[in-house]
Amino acid sequence: MARSAFAKKERKTFSLSHDVVDYLETGCAQTQAESLSAHLENLIRDLQAKAEMTTIEAATVAYYDNLSSAEMEEQSDWGRVGAASPSRLED
Repeated sequence: MARSAFAKKERKTFSLSHDVVDYLETGCAQTQAESLSAHLENLIRDLQAKAEMTTIEAATVAYYDNLSSAEMEEQSDWGRVGAASPSRLED
């Protein structure tokens, strides 16, 4: 899901401990983020992406864990077909 750089922003005020603010300011400088808010938003988006990936991975594991042996064999067959496809052999 693409997010526009010009998406409407909402102003919020947070109270953070000094060590957290120091961490954010250091990270902001290291990444050369345009602002502390931009750096914080990037950190949160990274966490969000990781959480979404964890959800997808869990769903994938659950899918394959629930396949019957016949379905697993079919998946394995398709994997072998893909591994032997001509486009993979051209390189």
